[in-house]
This record gives sequence, structure tokens and C-alpha cells, in this order.
Amino acid sequence: MEILYDIIDVYGIAALVLLLLVVVLFVEQVISLCRMMIVAKFKQTSRKQILQEQPPVSVIVPLFGEDEEYLKGDFRTLLSQSCSAYEVVAVYVGKEDAYYATLKHLRKFYKHLKTTQIDYTPQYPITMRLALNIGIKSASYEHIVITTPETSLTTRDWVNYMARGFMYGDIVLGYCNWAKQGGLKNLFYRKYRFGEVRTYLAEAIRGRQYGASRNCMGFTKSLYFSVRGFDHLDLTAGEDDLFIQRIATADNVSVLLTPAAHCSEQPPQSFSTWLTEVYRQGQTRQYYTQQARNAEGCAMICRLAFFVAAIGAIVVLPLEFKIFSALLLLVRYIIMGVVNSKTAARVGEQGIAAWEPIFDFIEPWVRFIIRATQRERISVWR
Repeated sequence: MEILYDIIDVYGIAALVLLLLVVVLFVEQVISLCRMMIVAKFKQTSRKQILQEQPPVSVIVPLFGEDEEYLKGDFRTLLSQSCSAYEVVAVYVGKEDAYYATLKHLRKFYKHLKTTQIDYTPQYPITMRLALNIGIKSASYEHIVITTPETSLTTRDWVNYMARGFMYGDIVLGYCNWAKQGGLKNLFYRKYRFGEVRTYLAEAIRGRQYGASRNCMGFTKSLYFSVRGFDHLDLTAGEDDLFIQRIATADNVSVLLTPAAHCSEQPPQSFSTWLTEVYRQGQTRQYYTQQARNAEGCAMICRLAFFVAAIGAIVVLPLEFKIFSALLLLVRYIIMGVVNSKTAARVGEQGIAAWEPIFDFIEPWVRFIIRATQRERISVWR
């Protein structure tokens, strides 16, 4: 106690409080970063196996509009997967007979393709929920995988891995990244998504699933119809998260972390387009459980608070405290670099970890601004 009083006499109580705040927040940051290592260390075989062999699966693809390039490219990749027992159910929402004829023509070459058409009329718009519901009802198999036309498969083994995931859970979640392109903007998009998906996959491994990606997720028909499918009809995006929250339990989620099991999506062409999509997805958070909202909010606030406290200590405290605070900041960056490089490698994200010191400081401020303005954007859409 005498040492403590001596420190207060020399430096003042305000300096001591600031230094203690830096230390406390540093410890919290280290704990949070180390918790993310569960993604890098996770092994699917550590989970209880519920099926002795991988089941046949039905892959549902809703097609809104006439995307000829998709039919010629990524759709053919989906139809040519190495999986021995699967079907593809394409649900076309539109009125172009020629496009649907082209889609049906593919059944001559791919016997495992099913097609159905829903006429689109502006007076009665067809939602993604309805298209998926029709596709799932048409599916021949109990185990369902859904994806989108925006999704590119990097290998011919994707369906195989998704089907194998059902051996360890009734829900299967994979990783979908933004496609790698040049430039800092693309790096930021990829880093932002990596941070979000890594967090909900880590929570899924711990049995506290709260998010999902419609690009690469699977579930059983029984689970789907037990909760009457996707709900929240007022949402234009993000209802897949809420659906997963309704059906996920502590032990029924299977997480795929093999790079060959992942897929990619073309990133937005402009920052404004990306920001609009982030706002749309953010509509979902108001419906999250309190536990999920608190976890997201606390992580962001603690991260921002650590930066502010550490920089403040470096600026205003005596030299020895400046050095100590700077050292804690450096140690955090080293730990963060190790954790992020290992987790990024596990999900096949290349080139992200090297830029982490820059994005690590920028990203929480961007997230804070987005959260702060989210409610205003939602009110505009409604």
C-alpha cells in the first residue's frame, strides 16, 4: 500500500487511474483475441458424429431476374460438383420464357437439376422467403443447402463438404468471403467481412450461434418447417441470421473451416454500395437477443476505449508510463497479428493479416459510426 501511496504522491491519482484503465482494457483485449483462436484450432472431428455417412443434399438456388452469365459460369460449376448424391433446385422468379427455357434445357445434361418458375408481377412482389420456401418444398432430400447466384464456388468439392458437415450437426455453416481484388478498398471490404464472420463462427463453435451467411448454409427440412421457415417479412436482408437463431442449439451446428469448403462473392464496386448493403444487413440487429447485442456492443466499445486510453496515456502521462502504455499497445498488436494470421489462413483469406495494424485502428470507428446511424437509415427505408 505504501508503494501505491508513493505513486499517487508522485504522479497523482488521475494518472494512476488512467494507467489502471489501460491495463484493464489491455487484459480484456488479450482475452478477446485469444478467444478468437478457437477458429484456428477447431477440428470438426472433435464434435459428436450424428450420422455414419454423409447424406444426399438438395441445393436451393433462387434466381431473381435473368442472369445469363450465371447460367454459363458459376451455375455450371454448381451442377458439376464431385458429390455423388445431390440435386440442384433452381427457383426462377421472372417472366422471361426464353430464359426459363434455357434453364430447363440444362436438365438434358444434368439429370440432378430441378427447375420451377414463379411469375413476377410488380403488384405482388415475390420475396426471397417465398422463393426459398417453394424450393425447399420441392426438394427431394431432408438435408438442405442454400446459396445464391452471387456466390462463386472455388472448387468442385463444395457440395461434398457441405453434405459431410451434416454428419456433425443439423445446421451447417461455411465461410463466404469477398473475392480478392487489388486495392485498399477491397482489402477493407474483406477485412470487415472477415471480422464479422469469424466472430459468429467462433460463437457457433462455442454453442452460441447468432449469425449465418445465405451464400453457404445448410439445415434440415424438419428444422425449417418446425419454425415455419424464414420470418420477419418486413426485412429486406438479414433474416437468415434470425432464422438461425431460432433453430440453433448448443450442439446442433456444424462449422466448416476447410478452405475448400468456402465460397466467394464479388465485392461492391463502390464504397456507397457497400455501405448501403451493410446498413441493410444491420436491420437485423434490432431483433437479436440481448445477449448477442451486448456481446457485439461490448467488444466494439472495449476496443475503442483501449485505443483512446492507450493513446491518451502516451500523450499525457510521465515518460515511464508512456513507455509502458506503448509497450502494451505493441504487445496487443503482436498477439492480434498471430491470432489473425492463423484464423485468416484457416478460412483461406490471403493478404489480410499483413495490413491488420492499419485496419485494426480504422475498423472500430467505422463500425461505431455505422451503428450510430443505423436507426436513422432503417426509418428511411420504412
